Amino acid sequence: MDKILFFDIDGTLGKHGVITESNLKVLHLLKEKGYKTFICTGRAPFYASRLFGNLVSGIISCNGRYILYEGKKLYSRAFTKKQLDYYVHKLDQGKLGAMFVSDDQALKYHLDKKQEVNLEKEYGIERLVDSLEGEFYTFDMFYQNQEHYQTMVELFKEDLIINDHGGMGSCDCSTIEFDKGSAIAYLLDYFHLDKDNAYAFGDGYNDQAMFREVGHGIAMGNAVDVLKEKATYITDNFDQEGILKALYHEKLL
Repeated sequence: MDKILFFDIDGTLGKHGVITESNLKVLHLLKEKGYKTFICTGRAPFYASRLFGNLVSGIISCNGRYILYEGKKLYSRAFTKKQLDYYVHKLDQGKLGAMFVSDDQALKYHLDKKQEVNLEKEYGIERLVDSLEGEFYTFDMFYQNQEHYQTMVELFKEDLIINDHGGMGSCDCSTIEFDKGSAIAYLLDYFHLDKDNAYAFGDGYNDQAMFREVGHGIAMGNAVDVLKEKATYITDNFDQEGILKALYHEKLL
């Protein structure tokens, strides 16, 4: 089938690593229909792969900088040493903690004990390392309070789109030079598909990049206002069968 669909995870398919039963069924239905389906997330590739396995055609992770197709790496865009040094300098300047993501590991950088424990629960202690050796594709940042958050936003305003995780003290980052939309554009070219046959579902600030490259941008009912303003359709909340309702509206099911 000449349709391709892209789904954010948190706030779109589920929350905190738990995908709703309705959305799991939707992914099964789309697979049966023969559509190409991609997860499109700021999360690590190993995290998204663990959640979805063979349920989707592929995964765009690290906010666009890492693409898996049929279980194999199709494209990746690691930070150069210069970029990595630059981000580390900025983090130190803002006294910010971070988690850098590689192919199969996550680097802890200046995190407190509580933050480390939370990451161990979410990713597994075997995934967490302390060395900046290897290739890294994205990073999450951690802040202590609203004033600290504003400092972070100001520090990185020229470089990143910051997607806050609902006031939980952490956020993921999209690089302005290559984001979720860049990865979608790459895949549309790879599969020889046009925007009219591409659909994206999201809820966060970083999902604006997806909407830029598709003909159909569907915002969840729980999405941030700026994303709703750029949507071609606004559906219900992620936990109220918003995706299923949108698929019927778009005549994909």
